Amino acid sequence: MSRHAQTRLPSRAGLALRGLVADPWPSLLLVLLVALVACATTLWPRYILDMNGRQLPYQVSALSAQQRDLSAVWAASIVPAPDQTYSSAEETWGSLLDGLEQTRQAQPEPLRSMMQPGQFFINLGGDEVSRRPPEGTEFAQVAIENRIDPLLPEHVDLVSGEWPEIVLNPSPQLPAEAIPEGTASGPVQVLLLDQAARELNLEAGAEFADYLITGTFTPKDPEDPRWEHMPNSISVGRLYSGDLGLTGLVTAYLPPASPGSTGPITTNSMQLFYPLDAETVRGNEVDTVTAQLIALSSTQQDLRLPEDPADFDTQINSPGINLSQPPVRTTFSTEVLSTFEALSQQQRATASILAVVAAGPTGVALAVFALAARLITSRRQPTLALAAARGASRAQTRGVMALEGLLVGVPAAVVGHYAAGLINPGASGWGEWVWVALVGLAPAVLLATTTSTAGRSSRRDLRSRAVSRLRVLVEVIVLALAGVAVWRLFDRGLTGVTQTPVEEQSSGTASPAVAVDTGVDLLMAATPILLALAACVITLRLYPAPVHALMAFFRGRRGLTSFLGAARAVRDPAGGVIPALAVILGVSVAVLSTVLASTISTGTELGVWRSTGADVRLSGPQWSDDEVAALLEVEGVAAVASARPAANNLDLTTEDAVSRGLNVYIVDSNLPQVWADTPLAPLPDALFTSSGATPVLTGGGLEPGSETGTLEQLGPVEVVGHVDTLPGVRTRGEFLVVDRTRWEAAGGSTPRGDVVLVRADDPEQTDALATALQGAVPNALAETPRDKLEVFQEAPVTGTMLSLFIAAVIATTVLTVLAVLFVQLMGAAARTSLFAVLRTVGLSQRQARGLTTWELGPLVAMACAVGAALGLIVPWLLLRAIDLTGLTGGTEQPTLAVNWVVLGPVALGILTAVALAIAVSATMSGRADLTTQLRRGEER
Repeated sequence: MSRHAQTRLPSRAGLALRGLVADPWPSLLLVLLVALVACATTLWPRYILDMNGRQLPYQVSALSAQQRDLSAVWAASIVPAPDQTYSSAEETWGSLLDGLEQTRQAQPEPLRSMMQPGQFFINLGGDEVSRRPPEGTEFAQVAIENRIDPLLPEHVDLVSGEWPEIVLNPSPQLPAEAIPEGTASGPVQVLLLDQAARELNLEAGAEFADYLITGTFTPKDPEDPRWEHMPNSISVGRLYSGDLGLTGLVTAYLPPASPGSTGPITTNSMQLFYPLDAETVRGNEVDTVTAQLIALSSTQQDLRLPEDPADFDTQINSPGINLSQPPVRTTFSTEVLSTFEALSQQQRATASILAVVAAGPTGVALAVFALAARLITSRRQPTLALAAARGASRAQTRGVMALEGLLVGVPAAVVGHYAAGLINPGASGWGEWVWVALVGLAPAVLLATTTSTAGRSSRRDLRSRAVSRLRVLVEVIVLALAGVAVWRLFDRGLTGVTQTPVEEQSSGTASPAVAVDTGVDLLMAATPILLALAACVITLRLYPAPVHALMAFFRGRRGLTSFLGAARAVRDPAGGVIPALAVILGVSVAVLSTVLASTISTGTELGVWRSTGADVRLSGPQWSDDEVAALLEVEGVAAVASARPAANNLDLTTEDAVSRGLNVYIVDSNLPQVWADTPLAPLPDALFTSSGATPVLTGGGLEPGSETGTLEQLGPVEVVGHVDTLPGVRTRGEFLVVDRTRWEAAGGSTPRGDVVLVRADDPEQTDALATALQGAVPNALAETPRDKLEVFQEAPVTGTMLSLFIAAVIATTVLTVLAVLFVQLMGAAARTSLFAVLRTVGLSQRQARGLTTWELGPLVAMACAVGAALGLIVPWLLLRAIDLTGLTGGTEQPTLAVNWVVLGPVALGILTAVALAIAVSATMSGRADLTTQLRRGEER
């Protein structure tokens, strides 16, 4: 054979590149889609991580230092060691400071970085006796607390005088001969706050009672949270008593090197604390820190241990007693643990909800990828058929398309990932690359699996009976999985934070460490996808019936468009599983996101109202009837009611059981007036109007089966209802609610109120009313629902989740429109050939557009209805599967809320976008070139 007769077949890469060059637009569109999806899959977890990272310090910073920090109390009797000079704080307290640091360093990360260097101070016992202050002060008496702060010089500036010296006076425990020469004796030398010295008319060098004031100081940083642990350190406390008058509370600081005693034995209280810095904790480390805090707070810490075991003896009457440096063993605790547990619960809820929301765009994106792959392979089909005719195997043709998919997908996914870094550089971990890799490889897999070398397309009748056994099997599996998933969600009930002890492998015993599960609820995340697939199966099963009915209906009617459109929908449908799934997911995500946002928003508002209990809630002082009545004189007050606990816990006896030690809350009879026109559910009218035995409401976990009973000290009662909580009142456990009028009529005594609920004349002016009430009662704390709601809405989790909901709606809408366009483009060739023939017999462009609309119109309409129903079902399931109180801030699970003012425009927007996509493709199909299409038909 001559060299001119030799045929040189191109390589796979060459064939793939030729296809790209010859018809680049579908591939370029797929490149753009891959890059955008890779960017979105990278940004989504980053924004969640950023949200959790900002939410953590936001909630922790709302706590006081005493609530936030790890703290412990240690009490012991201390006697100075004989012949010791105590020359510096390092000599006296250095071993304890070292022990605090060693304990901190022994903690695992990230708790170790969160814990700041430990600090402590000592309150000397037995010296809190009130004394008469100098002349000319406003105080009737002054109470002085003796305190030692080893780190005081680092945090204060000396204003006048000098630092005090250690004073050791002889005592039975410390004889005079045991005191080193040169050690001061006499009045205890102390340092006073400059403000305290001025208010007590004292100055440096003055003696007062048993003290010698050697100097005064001011704090370097009054805002330093450490001062919150040390009451009356940077301000003078005031305590008013009607019998004693005004008492000043002052702290006197002994030298930092003081051993904790001035000679005589004293029982001291040492306050130890580790400041906690929440800024050091990443958003995805909340569960880890929660477990580490639980482990730390459940074990005893050895902060200072003597070298000699005999020195462990600290019993007062023991011969081997050592009271100079007793061992320090204590357990730290913190109220921030409950905040971390709430954050863990919140993160579990947000992770599961956002996984459900993200599943929609992810499913639609996969559907669009599949449609784009089918579009590309349909455009490459003539080339692949020619290659197959020349000897290319099926594996080779699939390899060519897979190679094109790699050339298209992998670089685009990498570019999308790095583009996300320009928007949000905070990486969430190596897991990002897993999703980027899946997105980058998806085009190769889809192009390879959809490749076909068939020369002609076959007719696909829409007949429900002509179904393969494989399809029936797949549909049964999908429906079964969806049913099992829903059953499991209902069976398990609400889920929150679960704590599982971690077993030590070496010993086989349970370790104090606790594993806190705050990840995605996989069952909850998978159930909506399974429901969407099940809905798609049902939709496609039901779809033939109405289409056949429409074809039969239009068969006897005048006009070609409707009948031919219905016939083409039966004989050669453009739709299928993929476009139906895309539309169902797109619409369901739009409805789901809107309904979830409304539910969380409504639940938050109701939770705030339940916490506050009225337009304004006043708490703090004990309220007499005259003081409550005086509030009505404040401008803007419409009604006032008080709620108060009874003086004693009482026992309730019914036919079924005896409930002991119940809290009884007495509410004023005008409470319904205060709650009128508010979101709060009214109390049963029978509580105030029943004429039989004293009516009561059961509350909390108390739900007696009997409607009648006997209440200790009150007599017969009638249970007229139940409430989970009493709005505005911090209820605990099991309780009863009773009307004050009926309570007093039955012989009960009414104590002073501790909560007053106020209704405003103008609900829009509650802030001004709260200010006025605060001025009328300076010692009261005024709270309004508006203020609490604003604080909650400013939380990072609230704004970020709303933004992600909006992003999901926009993304699914755009992807759904693309899915519709891709479906129409895939059928463009066959449609244009048909229109060319029909145009020769008088088909107008308007009729051609109508035929194009018929191809997807019925399927899209049915899929939209199913998607909307699914978008309402999934939030309903969420409320029964995940505890959302961490998101609403309330104590009760919110109810499903549908805000039609918001949902209507959202649903209308996505339907309009899909309709426009169908209309655009129909318009383009109606403008096909008749001459060109007929010439191509002659060539074939």
